[in-house]
Amino acid sequence: MLNIPNDIMKQFSILSSRLSPENLYCDGEISKTQAMKRYREIMREWRVLEKIVGRKVSEDEVINFMLATYRK
Repeated sequence: MLNIPNDIMKQFSILSSRLSPENLYCDGEISKTQAMKRYREIMREWRVLEKIVGRKVSEDEVINFMLATYRK
C-alpha cells in the first residue's frame, strides 16, 4: 500500500473481487474460454493501475488493504 492513494486501492479491490472464481466464472454460467477472456480483460485493467502507481501491486497487498478498510 506504500504511497498508493485510497481511491486507486479501491479500484484494485474491485478488480480483485472480479478475479474471484465465482465472479470470474459467473457462478458457473460461462465457459472456461469466456472466463479466461474476462481474466485477461481484468488483468489489463490491473496493469493500467500499476502503471499509474509506478510499480507492481500484489493481490495480497490489495486484500490487506480491504481487510484494514473493513476493520475501521
